[in-house]
Amino acid sequence: MGLRITVLLWAPVVRVENSKTVNAPQEKIFALITDFEKLPSRFPNRYRSLKVLQRSGNTVTVEEDVTAAGREFHQVTRHLLEPNSKLKSEVIEGETKGTIVVIALEPESSERTKVSVEADLKLGKMGSMLGVFAKGRIKEGLERMIDEFENKVKSG
Repeated sequence: MGLRITVLLWAPVVRVENSKTVNAPQEKIFALITDFEKLPSRFPNRYRSLKVLQRSGNTVTVEEDVTAAGREFHQVTRHLLEPNSKLKSEVIEGETKGTIVVIALEPESSERTKVSVEADLKLGKMGSMLGVFAKGRIKEGLERMIDEFENKVKSG
């Protein structure tokens, strides 16, 4: 597992990258992370609520209440899907507007998938002050998120 965190002190942005190989098929992980209506029940510590606003081709726009870096945020997020390989999410409304998270899935075998996450997190008004302090929470949260993908796929 490789983790790299960059905190830009001149801007309220925290860049996080992480990857891990999990024991789950690529297709099942992708289906899990793109079944937006079920995310709050599957990941209640991350999603308090989520409502799909629009679906168009490979784009899904949602309104969501999420927990990140120990804080709760209300936001609108646009998700671009590349079936079974990539999910790119961009916050388009809310305090963290401009945050981009990319989850890439690469099969290593029929039952093992490398999950890579790259995130440019804009933490809003408090971002420049919280960035240094939040990076530990972000690191832990990102590692837990990938582990949760694997556990949820295994449990069905």
